[in-house]
Amino acid sequence: MISTIRNALHMASQDIAIITNNIANAGSTGFKRSDSHFLDSYAEDPPIRGRNVGFGALAEEPRRQDNKQGALKVTNAALDVAVSGVGMFITTSEVEGDVTFTRDGSFLLDIAGNVTTTDGRGVIGIDGQPLAIPPEHVNARGESGLIETIDINERGQIQVTYGNGSIIDRGAIALADFPNIGGLRTIGGGHFKATEKSGPPFVALPMEGNFGKLFSGHLEA
Repeated sequence: MISTIRNALHMASQDIAIITNNIANAGSTGFKRSDSHFLDSYAEDPPIRGRNVGFGALAEEPRRQDNKQGALKVTNAALDVAVSGVGMFITTSEVEGDVTFTRDGSFLLDIAGNVTTTDGRGVIGIDGQPLAIPPEHVNARGESGLIETIDINERGQIQVTYGNGSIIDRGAIALADFPNIGGLRTIGGGHFKATEKSGPPFVALPMEGNFGKLFSGHLEA
């Protein structure tokens, strides 16, 4: 009985934590709310790999995500990019060496010209490498020019115009999708990791197959 009560309290606190996280991040770009889901469990049940087993109930892991399309809001910022339809941006961290997935397309250029998320993670291109846009370009005549405009089209292709008149292609943004996107594990900050339940990602350009298209100068609410 004590174990059952303790487990019920644990589940309630887990539920409150999820609700609190949803409220705190409701206004974050591309945020996908989580829902807790509990299954009946009994003392004689055998342990189930990948789940927290207790007496009376168990919590399914990973938590279910609400993956509905958010409204697109206009920002007119060149590196703000929203996905309309299927697909998540792929990001990586040099420090941690991990790969995560997000719908938050509020990208920045760091001092070295790397395209990053607002928390400093590199954004992966279709070639599997972090995207970079050098802030300066020297043309064949030896004329130097700084970035004037950055254009990202619906297929994620990046074209940069420099002050010396050069127009340079700087790669394309990759998108990922999963056999079971609801199986992704949230790690905070709008980022997710793949799990056995989600299956491995398959990667493509926007508008390839079932993938959605990109809107530059927009963010997903």
